[in-house]
Amino acid sequence: MFNRAIIKELENWANKEYRKPLVLRGARQVGKTIAVEIFSKKFDQYIYLNLETASDRRLFEMNYGIIELLQAIFFEKDKKQVEGRTLIFIDEIQNCPDAVSMLRYFYESASKFFVIAAGSLLESLI
Repeated sequence: MFNRAIIKELENWANKEYRKPLVLRGARQVGKTIAVEIFSKKFDQYIYLNLETASDRRLFEMNYGIIELLQAIFFEKDKKQVEGRTLIFIDEIQNCPDAVSMLRYFYESASKFFVIAAGSLLESLI
């Protein structure tokens, strides 16, 4: 049985008026990705980016600004930009320092999208 407290914490984060991207840290194989996948059912759209894969990592390595990055993500994943109803999950973010750097711009310029990042060994990057 999955720990429902984690889902409740994700719901509390999503309900905040001024919501920053959420970073989930933890050891490998503890359930970070599964928790977000369960939580994603509450959204009209869910975009999963796994930065262990070259194609997803490349999106962040192109040195796009936040608007161009969002356009590229939505194009690559064949989704429409639906503000306020889209969860973007950036998994294994420790594999791409450029993605870590972009998190602040999601908050500053794209706060209508719900952004969660997850990874292990993030202490050296954040």
